[in-house]
Amino acid sequence: MTVTSQVVRSATNKIADELTTESLLQLANREIGAIHVRGYYPVDIAKEVAQKAINHQALGNYHKQHTSSVGRVYMPHIDTKWDTELTKKYHDAALPAIEDVRSMFHPYLSPIDRVRLQLQELWPTGANLLRLRGRACFVGAFRVFQPTTSEFYPHNDAIDQESDAPEIEGVLNQLVANVYLQVPAEGGTLQLWLREPTEEETKVILEVEGLERDSVEAPVVEIHPDAGDLIIFSPRMLHAVTSGQGEHRVGAAAFIASKGPQEPLLFWS
Repeated sequence: MTVTSQVVRSATNKIADELTTESLLQLANREIGAIHVRGYYPVDIAKEVAQKAINHQALGNYHKQHTSSVGRVYMPHIDTKWDTELTKKYHDAALPAIEDVRSMFHPYLSPIDRVRLQLQELWPTGANLLRLRGRACFVGAFRVFQPTTSEFYPHNDAIDQESDAPEIEGVLNQLVANVYLQVPAEGGTLQLWLREPTEEETKVILEVEGLERDSVEAPVVEIHPDAGDLIIFSPRMLHAVTSGQGEHRVGAAAFIASKGPQEPLLFWS
């Protein structure tokens, strides 16, 4: 199965600073490059939970060569690797993992729950948790970058490269929402190329989950987020994260599938 692609391959470098129906529709249509809302989540709560994520018993690492330096709490869908048993394990753990992540912020609303609620209200047809072959997906993964050693090489993310479930039929674009819980003062910068990878680049990304930095041009946009910030962009286009210095970079993330404004958005991690 292939995801329908009716959006243009590139986006403008305009960055919206508010999360609204208009900015969401513009981002989904690639009329803007990203949405960056500063101070989206309280910094004191964010930093407290960042430490919980760093020390969480379910902290593991992504499985491919160029992502293995980055930690994640609970298995993301990409690590199911088209394997039947791993896919079952992912879905079996999905709802308990959502509840555990939510409990780490209690008695406060978790940042990904806030994103989910707002997008449900702002998107013309609402937003729901993604189910693949009828089974609930996990959403709200923590990503933990170790000081100095962790980085994301230039890569992209696309749900049709991970699953052929019938529920992804008709996806036009994929977004990702990141709420930053802790960010080092130096490094940990988000880099956006605002273009999809070429066919040859895609082959390399699928093999090792990243391109060598000297094989691509300079990024079009670089954003150094602060703790508490929200950034939403299209991960179907090339993006990367530079290594940070001095402390961990920790964020909570959710992928978001768009089938157009006539269909609800769909969340997963």
